[in-house]
Amino acid sequence: MKWLLWFASVQVATAQQPSLRGTVVSAETREPLGLSIVTLHPNIGKRFTDPFGVFAFPDIPAGTYLLSVRQIGYAPLDTQIVVRGDGATTILAVLRHLAVELPAITVFGHATCTHPGPPDQEVTPALAAVFDQLIENARRLELLADSYPFRYRLERTLREVNRRGDSLRATIDTIELDRNETRRRYRPGLVVTPGTGPFSGLTVVTLASLFELADSAFQQNHCFRLAGRDTIEGESLVRIDFEPVERLDISDLAGSAYLDSVTYGLRYTETRLTRPQRSGLDIRALVARTRFRDIAPGVPLQDYVRAVSTLRLGPNASRVETQRLLTVHFRRALPH
Repeated sequence: MKWLLWFASVQVATAQQPSLRGTVVSAETREPLGLSIVTLHPNIGKRFTDPFGVFAFPDIPAGTYLLSVRQIGYAPLDTQIVVRGDGATTILAVLRHLAVELPAITVFGHATCTHPGPPDQEVTPALAAVFDQLIENARRLELLADSYPFRYRLERTLREVNRRGDSLRATIDTIELDRNETRRRYRPGLVVTPGTGPFSGLTVVTLASLFELADSAFQQNHCFRLAGRDTIEGESLVRIDFEPVERLDISDLAGSAYLDSVTYGLRYTETRLTRPQRSGLDIRALVARTRFRDIAPGVPLQDYVRAVSTLRLGPNASRVETQRLLTVHFRRALPH
């Protein structure tokens, strides 16, 4: 007897895994907000939206989660989400453009920093809102470096200026860095350190970059103030000042961060070395200005740095170092 096994029009039903999908849009324009940061708590993950504002968390357990959505220039959104067990849960996340009442520039006298830490939303809501945007710049750069690793190349120029004001011959070189090579944790007393890696044999002075400003140890040792609107190179910007806590009797960092008054993207930082006589360097002062530009939508990286050290000894009055960003190379293509 012959047996014929005939499999025709047979459909096998499989259980669809729970997932969360959504789109992030602007409340004012209804346009999608690409490269928004979407985080699903607890401990599910963090990712950018695609250029169409779309995100997805596939194959996650059914349950209740906290969804956090962040976009530079927009008020943050935190909302509770219930993911069903029978398939995809789809949501629309609507973000409103950030509106902060900013004063004209406020000139502060010498104020002692005795209560450091991130601004309190209840006490100083405007400062807290702008400060969160500053930290959002750092979050975006960190996630970009993790999701789309990159290297960048700098041109460094070093020249000394004599006491008559004449610039002497410049030394010029280039250096290529991985983003991770510039991630140095801030620690009080360690803003001037011996260089390592590509900086071996040099003394490195830490400036107030995004990585430092977002570091919890930096925040716990500095006070922040909203100075209001200010202008640099013709741009109207929002300025936040920072200074170290009074109890630090060592050399540290003070200065300002300048954000675009519309997008809240970081445009400049200014840094000065406090108590330079305790830094171990033969200098009277060190001041630096860093200019930033976007290497992806809403993601800033240093574009140009000029640091001037006023010397204590020797025939020359100052040393000027500049760093200029030449190229950025991503290991895989950014989404378009």
